[in-house]
Amino acid sequence: MRVPGLPNVHLSYCLNVHPGRTLAEAEVAIFDRAKRVFEEFGRRAAVSGPFGLGMWFSAEAARELGEPGRLAEFRHRLDAAGFYAFTFNGFPYGRFHGTRVKEKVYQPDWSDDARYDYTDRLAGLLVSLLPEGVNGSISTLPVTFRPWATEEKIALAVQKLADTAALLDELREDCGREVVLALEPEPGCYLERTDDAVRFFEDQLLLRGRERLIEEHGYTKEEAEDALRGHLGVCLDTTHCGVMFEDPAEVVERLRSHGIRIAKIQFGAALSVQVGPDGPPQELRAFSDEVYLHQVAIRTRDGIRFFLDLPEALEQGRALAGEWRVHFHVPLAWAGEGPIGTTSGQVTSDFLAAAVRAGVEHFESEIYTLDVFPALRGSAESVLAQDLAWLWERLS
Repeated sequence: MRVPGLPNVHLSYCLNVHPGRTLAEAEVAIFDRAKRVFEEFGRRAAVSGPFGLGMWFSAEAARELGEPGRLAEFRHRLDAAGFYAFTFNGFPYGRFHGTRVKEKVYQPDWSDDARYDYTDRLAGLLVSLLPEGVNGSISTLPVTFRPWATEEKIALAVQKLADTAALLDELREDCGREVVLALEPEPGCYLERTDDAVRFFEDQLLLRGRERLIEEHGYTKEEAEDALRGHLGVCLDTTHCGVMFEDPAEVVERLRSHGIRIAKIQFGAALSVQVGPDGPPQELRAFSDEVYLHQVAIRTRDGIRFFLDLPEALEQGRALAGEWRVHFHVPLAWAGEGPIGTTSGQVTSDFLAAAVRAGVEHFESEIYTLDVFPALRGSAESVLAQDLAWLWERLS
């Protein structure tokens, strides 16, 4: 929903916390579960709608929604429920709950035509759902999973991302709706830290991507740079910053100084555990599951050691003393338990103010791991509402 005093700033939560592989599942997530989340949030924060949604449609659900007559009916249902769309999560392509996801979440990557086609379809749906005067954003994976990165893959990805910028530029001209594609740096991926994102934009997108737009789409040099900077940006995820020992406020300023657009900020906290010579506490093992990757960065006296998944860290890095940061999206309002702490302290009022000054319009809580969260107390809907209220208080 719109934040008071900041008319272009919108807050929601990401619906990828609910199953949504089919359109029927996505509609349950929106019209049943999100309805309950926002009813409780409204009571906690003493606010009323309309409420903005951070939607997730898998590739299958997006195809279904694009069938003749479906989108108009869906838009009518949204309006009747007091909801509106402003941002999509275009990261998970297929099934995202109840099965082994792990590294499959990065398939297809940006070297694959299927990723471009999926994003194209999402963009078309989003421009048809955006309210008048509201910009749109689509978060997406950070090019590819780091173990898969090759020069050929990156070159193909740059071409497809440039083509996407051209597509979004054309939609803006045709529909009068602006949509930004936001690459989301994530531990273990080709874009892992802010420096990786800056280098990719400056050394790849703004050089080879610009050439692509000039040669294949007929842009001038200036038009190409405007399209790339205007329609491609970054999704800053505070959980990912926490894992990689990055300060989100500093990330905002660094991206801003390089003219890279921050299209969306996703909120959550990573696990933070102080590990001594006896090894990690037993309680940490409860956060290891067979569904999602839980990358681990360990800051020791000798530097930072990185593991692609928590079981690997618990096995191979068990003797590493220092601070362990674990990629497990936990609620900001959860203070941790026993030896398990979190990075929620990084989400400060100063950080939020810096983000608003940098022109960020879309803020979204993303804690998709609730279905495997061992410290869940009460319903997922209640936890989601509590985190929204936590953010609302600090934003407004």
